[in-house]
Amino acid sequence: MSPRSMFIMMLVAALAAAGCGGGRGGAQAARERPVCQDQSTGPAGTHAPIPAWASVNAPTGLPVRTGVRGDVLGYLFAGRLRAGHPTDPANKILWYVRQPRDGAPLEIAAHPKGTAEPVVRSSQPADSGPGEIYPSIVDVPSAGCWTLDLTWGSNRDSLELTYL
Repeated sequence: MSPRSMFIMMLVAALAAAGCGGGRGGAQAARERPVCQDQSTGPAGTHAPIPAWASVNAPTGLPVRTGVRGDVLGYLFAGRLRAGHPTDPANKILWYVRQPRDGAPLEIAAHPKGTAEPVVRSSQPADSGPGEIYPSIVDVPSAGCWTLDLTWGSNRDSLELTYL
């Protein structure tokens, strides 16, 4: 075997060990991480216009995510959400809900896509206005695709968000 062939074989082996070796690290972890189906709408993620029920005094130029049922919209103030407890900017999300709050808090249960644990819980009081809105900061412990289940009163919706 030529020295060049030997070098190439050693390089390939080293790269394989670094990126795909035991455990769930490197390239293997990236391939196994569930892909988020972020539902985008509005100006910053233009798939459709913002519905009228969510556009009263709405922030402009921000990424927006819609719930699976279309009953909740989240305006992402940070642009890109980050794992941990980031500041400047924080993971601020302004939630607009279609059905009246009737004084009910917004309950958020977040978990990695496809798993039940860990669960990050948050409760936001129904004390903001105008309209049916809830400001929040939703921090999660690790990067990846997170499913957020949202409830307010008897209403429910869910969506997936990517955290870097």
